[in-house]
Amino acid sequence: MSRAWTTSLLWGLIIFILCAIPGKNLPHYTWADLLSVDKLVHFSMFFILCVLIKRAWALSENKPRPSMQNFIVIPCCMIYGGMLELMQNYCYTDRSGSWFDFLANSIGAIAGALLFLKLFSAEGEFLFFSKKNHS
Repeated sequence: MSRAWTTSLLWGLIIFILCAIPGKNLPHYTWADLLSVDKLVHFSMFFILCVLIKRAWALSENKPRPSMQNFIVIPCCMIYGGMLELMQNYCYTDRSGSWFDFLANSIGAIAGALLFLKLFSAEGEFLFFSKKNHS
């Protein structure tokens, strides 16, 4: 397994662990509620997950056609986010699932998949550090 796929899987595991932490162990800030930081965190976690998966595909030899990648990665990330919300609601202590968290997860996944080519080349090179941009 390539390093890029390992990074994607590790990030998915980190999301799982963060979602499994009992609610009483999470920090509670009143300003965070006002700014809806929780939704930004959900969006960011799944944005990063989608970008990492698409980058792993870009760096691998065996990959689906680029036109099919989004049709695979977006639903898979949305299902993963939905399953985590269900697990928070029914399996974890002091946690509850939220439709709004699921929505933030889904929007993050969609944005990560669709913005991938704005951030990375088709070969998986980060565009802001690309030698092509500096020539």
